[in-house]
Amino acid sequence: MNTVALALCLSVTAAQPAAKPKAKPAFEPTSNYQIKAIEGWKVYVHQDLLTTKKVVGAEALNVLAAHLHMVARVVPKAALAKLRAVPIWLEDNPKVACACYHPSKGWLQKNGFNPEKAKCVEIGGPKNFINWTRHQFCMVLHELAHAYHDRDLGGYGNAELKAAYERMKKTGRYEKVMLFSGKTVKHYALNNPMEYFAESTEAYFGTNDFYPFVRAELKEFDPEMHALVKKLWEKK
Repeated sequence: MNTVALALCLSVTAAQPAAKPKAKPAFEPTSNYQIKAIEGWKVYVHQDLLTTKKVVGAEALNVLAAHLHMVARVVPKAALAKLRAVPIWLEDNPKVACACYHPSKGWLQKNGFNPEKAKCVEIGGPKNFINWTRHQFCMVLHELAHAYHDRDLGGYGNAELKAAYERMKKTGRYEKVMLFSGKTVKHYALNNPMEYFAESTEAYFGTNDFYPFVRAELKEFDPEMHALVKKLWEKK
């Protein structure tokens, strides 16, 4: 190659823009998860929890399996079949403090989450999940109750639950209740009808971390909600 041709080649090469690095995906693709069957549920486990974070991953899977086993033992058969249709995602996601249910695909898309998580439960904070379930014994049931409310009870606009929630607020009885630690606090159920149903479900089938803690206490403290929870979970 002569000097002029070499100079032209170098000039053209230098003028080419540098290749841009590939943009990081807004969310982890589904291909980064391994599907496991646990107690009849489909669980999407992020590959990091099986490799580089396998210690915390193994413990989180053990805790999840124990919780799902409990759910399978106590929830009526017809409702259990519906709960088992709810996929669960397990990963270390800094956007999620611990565990949540995702009702809206649109919200997921707007906030940089995988839209395939719509109508699913996500356990995105595995360390908090391991630690907080030491006193929140029905955490997984709580999130599955949100799924049942949304998917199988006509959505979060369920009229019976909304009416029960409004009546409960007027009584004032949930304003000061005992927490598992012995402190007196405002009950988490006061947030909205969804939390009222999920918290009451914990007490009805297991143990809640807010009073009323168990079924007999729920029946005595809030007989109307006790009856409604029984009715909704036993519906065919």
